[in-house]
Amino acid sequence: MARLDHIFVILPLGFLYWHCQNYSVKSLGMIAVGFSMLSVPYIISNYYYFDAAVPISGRIKSTFPQIQPYIKFDLFPKLFAVCGVLYFVFLILNKKDDYRPVKLSFLIGSILHLVYNLIFQSEIGQWYFVSQMFFCGMFIYDITAVFSNKISYKTTLPKVIFAGALVFVCGIAWLKLTTSFSIQNNILASNSKFEKKSNDLVRQIAQAFEKNIPKGSRIFVYDFPGKFAFYSSFNVIPADGLVANKYYFNDMRPGNFKSFLIKNKIEYLVFPTDFIIKAPEQSFLALRVNNLSDNYIFSLRNTLKRTTIDSLKESDLNKIKSYPNPIKTWQPSYDSITIYKLK
Repeated sequence: MARLDHIFVILPLGFLYWHCQNYSVKSLGMIAVGFSMLSVPYIISNYYYFDAAVPISGRIKSTFPQIQPYIKFDLFPKLFAVCGVLYFVFLILNKKDDYRPVKLSFLIGSILHLVYNLIFQSEIGQWYFVSQMFFCGMFIYDITAVFSNKISYKTTLPKVIFAGALVFVCGIAWLKLTTSFSIQNNILASNSKFEKKSNDLVRQIAQAFEKNIPKGSRIFVYDFPGKFAFYSSFNVIPADGLVANKYYFNDMRPGNFKSFLIKNKIEYLVFPTDFIIKAPEQSFLALRVNNLSDNYIFSLRNTLKRTTIDSLKESDLNKIKSYPNPIKTWQPSYDSITIYKLK
């Protein structure tokens, strides 16, 4: 639960506590002091390092207060929205539940969190749905408890359900531990790739890079920089800037990209290639690719300001070598990645 956006869950629970204290001024003060002890040092340090109340990664991914132009109401948001509404109705009707106020407060905060993510979060991963997974688990437990009280097998049913759920969850955990398994990208996507982690393509390709690029070279990478850097001896510069400082974004200004590369001695670039569908814009967080012609156009973006700063044609670069897309499980729209060098 250690995510900043789970403030949506904390606030309703805090209000419930204040209500239980009969709206006492003293209890409100205690809440404010406790919250300030955690939040104020955090906010001050962020202003010191990033000139904002939240880190750069949070500013990049959130469009608040502006509503993002494309709201992705896909599988997981739909699933959790439906479960949230059903659970809300269930709790309203199930007045015998001693913990109903706590569960309702948590549920309301989690639904607000879901709505915020849909409207303001430009990049959403499965880890953004932690609180929603919590209330789904509580919903399953509560339904099981109600049914177990209404049938004769009062002690057996919960145990059977628990054992089945435990086996299922452990099976999923084993697949996640040993393979690239993803429910969203393997089961529900037709172009994803399922592989054992011992055959991790990112590791293989990072090591293969060393046959074509001198060790210690500085490489500008469009995605998966952490994993790529971990498995190689290269100095990796992430295009998205999620772990950058404010000076990086000062350099990422219109018409300055080539100068930025030369100034920082970045000779190599890794971009996605061989897209399945031709389109004027293949979108990544820090990159847009126009692949309508064979001469790709790579448009670089300042992810903090959400502006395009420069473009490079493939003909302006020396192509070193292409490799199979190592993250096809999660990004199935292209078949390869290519190393380029500035001419």
